[in-house]
Amino acid sequence: MVELTPHQTTPLQAIHHPLFSQAKINVWVKRDDLNHPLIQGNKYHKLYFNLLKAKEKNCDTLISFGGAYSNHIAALSLAGKEAGFKTIGIIRGNELENHPEKWSHTLQQAQQNDMQFIFINRQAYRNKNQPTFLTELKSHNPTGFIIPEGGTNALAIKGFQQTVQDINQQCTQCTHIFTAVGTGGTLAGLAEYTDKQKKIIGIATLKQAEYLTSDIKQLTDQQNWQLLTQYAGNGYAKSNDELIKTQGWFENSFGIKLDPIYTNKMVFGFMEELKKGNIAKYSNVILYHSGGLQGIKPTPLGTF
Repeated sequence: MVELTPHQTTPLQAIHHPLFSQAKINVWVKRDDLNHPLIQGNKYHKLYFNLLKAKEKNCDTLISFGGAYSNHIAALSLAGKEAGFKTIGIIRGNELENHPEKWSHTLQQAQQNDMQFIFINRQAYRNKNQPTFLTELKSHNPTGFIIPEGGTNALAIKGFQQTVQDINQQCTQCTHIFTAVGTGGTLAGLAEYTDKQKKIIGIATLKQAEYLTSDIKQLTDQQNWQLLTQYAGNGYAKSNDELIKTQGWFENSFGIKLDPIYTNKMVFGFMEELKKGNIAKYSNVILYHSGGLQGIKPTPLGTF
């Protein structure tokens, strides 16, 4: 089985910039991109207890959902291969089925890890959480273990408990934790185990993501979080000049790589909130680096 050891404490790296000094705040990056050489960041936490449960139930196949750029799909394919599971990815967008030349690096990587793809159209994909859809899927794969899109379920939430404990020990005076939000599982996991004095701020990575608020409320009863939906740029897996500039500036300034789909939008949202004066003086801010660095492309250097 893949070496999903119970937990690896990752560094909390301080980053310094005149903009932070002027705002009188302290900023760190929680380097969960370093928690596993291949199954990085939040995906490691989300998959850990899911794989243990699949093994406990004697399942031989892991089944999950995602788009062409899903970090979850890439991580699941690798974890499944190393753990001895077959993997099936239900992929949004049937226009890709017969055009592998258009597949993202993520899909190519998952295929190399022996994941089987089932491409479905976007309308059918919307039914991915419906009981009838899941019952039919299970009937075709009776020994399969179904994991929701993004790996987000109660087992995934549990995977963040130790991470929050590490953060509490590494930064006893932390006031804010910023995280990227795809399906809401990471935000819910951080919120679930973080005390109410700290604020968890999620930056949505897809447009029109207001519906995620109700999804997150189903995952955690905590009220110490906020979802910001205005920093998604042109939408999921899409960028713009401002986002490209932010990524170049951050990587050049601090030597920490970001992925353009998730963590870069989180940093962009943080910087915009800072410029708007929405982060109080003397705050201690942690930027949660959730990994997802496969297929990263170089970006031009930017300045602020």
